[in-house]
Amino acid sequence: MTPAASGSHSQPETPSTFHEAFLARAANATDQRIKARALGAFLTLRLVDQFARVSPEDLGSESLQYQLKATSDYLAQLYPRTVEVNHLAEVARVAAGTSRAGSTRVLWPPMLAYGYWLEQQLRLDEALDVLETALRLSDGRTSEEDVAAHLQRARVLRRAGRFRDASEEYTTAGSLAIALADHRSELLSRIGRAIVLQKIGNLPESERVLREVLEDAASLGDRDAEARACHDLSVALALRERFSEAIPYAYRAYELYEHPTHKARALNDTASLLKELGHYSAAQDALTVVVGSCPPTEVLLRAQLELLDVSAQIGDRLSFERWRRELGTDSELMPPDLLVEFAMTLGAGLVAFGRAADGEAELCRAVKLAEQHAMGEVVFRAERILLDARERGTRQANAALPTAPPLSADVQRTVDSLRVLRTSVETTAVS
Repeated sequence: MTPAASGSHSQPETPSTFHEAFLARAANATDQRIKARALGAFLTLRLVDQFARVSPEDLGSESLQYQLKATSDYLAQLYPRTVEVNHLAEVARVAAGTSRAGSTRVLWPPMLAYGYWLEQQLRLDEALDVLETALRLSDGRTSEEDVAAHLQRARVLRRAGRFRDASEEYTTAGSLAIALADHRSELLSRIGRAIVLQKIGNLPESERVLREVLEDAASLGDRDAEARACHDLSVALALRERFSEAIPYAYRAYELYEHPTHKARALNDTASLLKELGHYSAAQDALTVVVGSCPPTEVLLRAQLELLDVSAQIGDRLSFERWRRELGTDSELMPPDLLVEFAMTLGAGLVAFGRAADGEAELCRAVKLAEQHAMGEVVFRAERILLDARERGTRQANAALPTAPPLSADVQRTVDSLRVLRTSVETTAVS
């Protein structure tokens, strides 16, 4: 039985309870503040381990209260009070109230919140450690928290590239959700499995699952699940190079989402698909709306990268230089994958504008960065772009653009909606 499935409070010591990910961060840190925070996380998780081992009547035991006080005192001395320290302090604060609650289940919300924050920081091993620690708090009764934890763990496993484990975890979450008649979580588990199918290359099955989810979500009136299914279906179709079919689904996801960040990501993807078909003006409409929506930094940077590429594709040197300056100013904020994309897009654009030497230098930088960060697939793409640039030399920036394919009725409706949306946003900004 895996830790996730067990409801026992007397589990044997397993490697995951040693919290090696946090000890490794502490050991590798040169900044003493980072080391101290990592040790604080380790102590907090060891405290939660103790709560997972005791029976409800022993939650107020003297030994447990002593460990709680020692952990809380250590966390209180950490400076500065970063987001991570606040997460740890909240876990300790809630732990102090478990004896009154008579259950360790009150620890689930702060633990899942901390795990989610670590996931967003791409500290996936640490996020998995936190989620597995939370799952050991289970008393064997199926609850909404169990389902949420399994869904969250499945997503982290998927992001870590552990696709088989992720698929199994989504299946577990789905089964628990069915037992609770939690229809939304069951839909999310199916969407998660469909994404895993995309990652392992089974695109027809991914499409089939997502179409079923889309139909079920619509019948249940679950707007968020419908949005997610639309968004991921657009990805599945795009991976099969069915861009005309994918575009309306991506835009429908934008319309259905309520969270601004999700809306911005869906609109960014809509623009990318339009660009793939050569509908650059419509892509610019979508991207302009994204940039004007004040999205999170990563979404903004991706939209600006797309605008940089579109500017090169249509030979708009003025816009190209504008987005080059914008991105150059923010390059220190870019994670490695975005930095490589920036160098590739910039290099290809410079070549397109007749600056072959400068373009090749940027493309070579992209290859080196990709190799440095072990991005094998990206290295291949960067080398391919570089080879293409060397073979064809420079081309005229104002050369005739390839003719975009005719618009289907659904894509035409999307393009028309984007034009109206951009006009509305720009009018609001001026007023």
